[in-house]
Amino acid sequence: MRKLLLLAIIVPLLIGGFIYWIFVAPNIKGKRITVKIPTGSSYEDVVKILKDNDILKSELTFSIVSNLKHYPGEVKAGYYVFNRNMNNRQIVNMLRLGLQTPVTLVIYNIRTKQEFAGLVGRTLEIDSNLLLAKLDDPAFCKTYGLDTNSILTHIILDNYECYWNTSILKLFEKLDAAYKVFWDKDRKTLADQIDLTPTQVTILASIVEKEVMHEKELPTVAGVYLNRLKKGMPLQADPTVVFALGYFSAKRVYTYYKDVESPYNTFKHTGLPPGPICIPYKRSIDAVLNAEQHQYLYFCANPDLSGYSLFSKTLDEQNKTATQYRKKLNAMHIH
Repeated sequence: MRKLLLLAIIVPLLIGGFIYWIFVAPNIKGKRITVKIPTGSSYEDVVKILKDNDILKSELTFSIVSNLKHYPGEVKAGYYVFNRNMNNRQIVNMLRLGLQTPVTLVIYNIRTKQEFAGLVGRTLEIDSNLLLAKLDDPAFCKTYGLDTNSILTHIILDNYECYWNTSILKLFEKLDAAYKVFWDKDRKTLADQIDLTPTQVTILASIVEKEVMHEKELPTVAGVYLNRLKKGMPLQADPTVVFALGYFSAKRVYTYYKDVESPYNTFKHTGLPPGPICIPYKRSIDAVLNAEQHQYLYFCANPDLSGYSLFSKTLDEQNKTATQYRKKLNAMHIH
């Protein structure tokens, strides 16, 4: 009788403990664990990923719950974040339902398509080579009314919340939506008033941005370039030569640099280059749209090396400033 009573007490406790161990007990090692499940992964792949990253306390209990919830046939790719208190039921439900955590694509300081593709590839599952191939595909670019040179003008510098396994097309749907929000009726009207398209404004803004160290000068420099465009003068922008050469660490632009054969060399070609020399910040685009109206046709870095510019209406004034600036650089052995 005592044995039966003891069994009656122990068996339920054992069963309860077993159920608790499988379904209720936390099964995550560490405080916060992140997992990336690539597109096309099988259940076996998921188990290997979890094992290789030493995530689970018990692979056996995870397997039991996974099979009970039919997860092996419903694997979903994504970026998942687990906390230390999660049990198998919560873990499997998250994976089976695809309840992934978004990631943030921060677009900044991008000069080329290669840099953009690399940034995306480091943040999302998207293969950077496949993205670059898309950006070099005339048919894809034409979808947005652009070509392979100007496609980056369709990207507005910002932070974009995406799912890690977002496709290239879905990513561009998000970028396109942000572009349309930015280029509202008011900005398009301002572009019309300076006789430029949004694409041309962005190209010019990319040049203005690379010319300016202090934000307050953006509208003034934009005004210089707009004055030059109106007169049919070449922009003669040093940053376009740097871009053409791909020599982004250049501290000075020497005269012989300006002989480079490139449609981006604004010393040899009048008008705007075929594409942007960076993805400009919104403030640079707005600086072009709201450019300062003045009579300046030239500007040069101030010889005091403050990072500000001196603006001139005549070539003689410009040459005097440029000569002083070069002497200062030489004296400081800046080459």
